[in-house]
Amino acid sequence: MDLSTYQDHFTVRSYEVDISGRCTLPQVANYFQEAAGKHADALEFDISHLQAKGLTWVLYRMHIEIDEFPKRWDEVTVQTWPSSGDGIRAFRDYELRAVNGKRLGVGISQWMVLDITKRRPVRMPKEVMEMGINVETHLLEVDKSPFQKMENPEFNAVVQVGRQDLDMNNHANNVKYIEWMISYLPVETTASKKCRSINLQYHAECSLNDVLHVKTQQLNEHRFLHNIIKNDSGDLLAEGVSQWV
Repeated sequence: MDLSTYQDHFTVRSYEVDISGRCTLPQVANYFQEAAGKHADALEFDISHLQAKGLTWVLYRMHIEIDEFPKRWDEVTVQTWPSSGDGIRAFRDYELRAVNGKRLGVGISQWMVLDITKRRPVRMPKEVMEMGINVETHLLEVDKSPFQKMENPEFNAVVQVGRQDLDMNNHANNVKYIEWMISYLPVETTASKKCRSINLQYHAECSLNDVLHVKTQQLNEHRFLHNIIKNDSGDLLAEGVSQWV
């Protein structure tokens, strides 16, 4: 059986849509994450396999672009495949399609393997690198450039990490960072728009009961710069840019 690519099917549930009746960008990220996890499990290299070796996957960077959001109860498919990385990072592409084959959105993620005891990234295991498809181009460009420094945060939300935010690593789930970044902008700023793009980089994890400051600076009519900062240490946990249309 060819396991180089993986396809999964999802139904957009009523609790996965916003007031427009269409799926949200964080929910698309959940679909991508679920398909990637199932594929890694089929390849016998998901988080549980790594943890048995004292290692774990950590998401370093995620970029999603959506052209059209599916509606409530629509059937969609996600196709995903790992692609050759650079020894430290492994890449994974995603494609979201409607049942008629129309492409709705794409994504690319960059992953690292972390030594659980040392809390440090390690070189990608040989077997992981050999799983990746050698591709000349990705669905989205592999972005390694730094984000613009936030100089004048205009909006600030304070959130506390709860039990429902935690994943199998006992840290906040990757998608929660996306939710926090895009959920607290003033209604008058985004009421007539929908977040169609997010590009973010993860710097550090957060745990149960951590208090976070979600700071946002508006760059122009459509783009927002986001920082998530841990309250007690001031550490930058994640940064990103969202686009609203």
